Amino acid sequence: MASAPVPTFSPESSEKQRAAVLSLLAALGLTLLKLAVGLATNSLGILSEALHSGLDLLAAAMTLLAVRISAKPADQGHPYGHGKIENLSALGQTLLLFLTCAWVVHEGVSRLLAGASPVTPSLWGVGVMAVSMAVDVNRVRILRRVARRYKSQALEADALHFSTDILSSAVVLAGVLAVWLAAVLRLPDPLHRVLAQADTVAALLVAVIIFRASLRMAAAAVNTLMDSGSAAAQQEAVRAVEAVPGIAEVRRARVRTSGPQNFVDLTVGVAPGLRVADGHRLAHEAEVAVAAVLPGADVTVHVEPARVKAADNPFAVVQRLASEHGLSVHNVHIFHADAGARIELHVELPGGMPFVQAHAQVGAYEADLHKALPGVEVLSHLEPENPAAEQEAGAAVSVPFADMAWAQIRAAAAQEPLVSNPHRFSTYTLPEQGVCLSFHCAVNGGLSVEEAHTVCNRLEQRIRAAVPMVGRIVIHLEPEAAA
Repeated sequence: MASAPVPTFSPESSEKQRAAVLSLLAALGLTLLKLAVGLATNSLGILSEALHSGLDLLAAAMTLLAVRISAKPADQGHPYGHGKIENLSALGQTLLLFLTCAWVVHEGVSRLLAGASPVTPSLWGVGVMAVSMAVDVNRVRILRRVARRYKSQALEADALHFSTDILSSAVVLAGVLAVWLAAVLRLPDPLHRVLAQADTVAALLVAVIIFRASLRMAAAAVNTLMDSGSAAAQQEAVRAVEAVPGIAEVRRARVRTSGPQNFVDLTVGVAPGLRVADGHRLAHEAEVAVAAVLPGADVTVHVEPARVKAADNPFAVVQRLASEHGLSVHNVHIFHADAGARIELHVELPGGMPFVQAHAQVGAYEADLHKALPGVEVLSHLEPENPAAEQEAGAAVSVPFADMAWAQIRAAAAQEPLVSNPHRFSTYTLPEQGVCLSFHCAVNGGLSVEEAHTVCNRLEQRIRAAVPMVGRIVIHLEPEAAA
């Protein structure tokens, strides 16, 4: 029978466990010391600190256990790892601290109402609190250093916990000193009674400090357990991915934390028609971008075609932006190439405009196109306007040529079973277009627009084959009249 594998710990896990063990030993020593001195002096402040340190001991044990469990690798039952045990440990610590607050407040209020403070003033109390503060300062420094290096929330909670211990110990130290001074200086009775209660008041202040720290710890632990994520981390990830060339948009970004590990889910939009290999490349670049701002993050990227709103039809966008820039465009072609979507168009500009000025005006137009249609490549062809040629009356062609062309049109129409009744024929010449033909004809009314256009193209090809010298042909289709 095969033996179970022996767990191995990484240097990261080993250092975290060393910090947790040192915290546990410190808590054990302080608990024993405070308990002995508190019983000897009957100081509520020191006894409350002993109870606090006893709970610190339990919390440190919980932290050590949580750190050991969180170091286990992901398995079938825990595909995201065991990191959230650290958050559970932090939440458990807050429950212990709430119990401490309840006991200290109850005992303190009872003593204040009774008007007595059976405390035996002694420098032992001062000494033990000073030692407690020195130990806490050292272990907070160690815990914070390791927690920040490895993003351990359990150790971070311990560090915050023991930071409050330093402040609470300082409050109790002040209370014990006040009681000791009241006895040594033999102050008048009214002032002596006030200072004699300083120990009890200090204990109540400790309870307030502990309660506030516990609320913060509980809120942070619950937020992490509920996958609330970090808004700052999410914004950093989105900004990093939006900067990747080829990614048009980030539609959704989710960040969750399990122990020190960040898990990031992204949905990004890329140019429609992009090849699978290019989409995979962009997804990998997005993962690298996120890892640069969230080191060690587990990133999942889902790639989708970039959305184009109905109101933002690319052809409508091209014409709308051209109008806003005072440009006239034609021969607009939008298609998908291997590298993504592409727009090719011709731009008309005044013939006497300096080319540098024309290029700058078209460049601004292209920049707005890129903003409106992210991820689309724009290629423009600049040409001079020629309104005179468009407004010039067409010159007549010879009658024999016109008769020949009309005969060929009727012959071509006769070969198309879906076309009938060619009529309203005209022919003329233009300086740039050459010989132009136009006519009307009927087409089957049951056809779709696409099917009618296909028939029209086929008819035009027949005419060009029969009359090759023709420059432009305009065919107006109309549905056949009902019988």
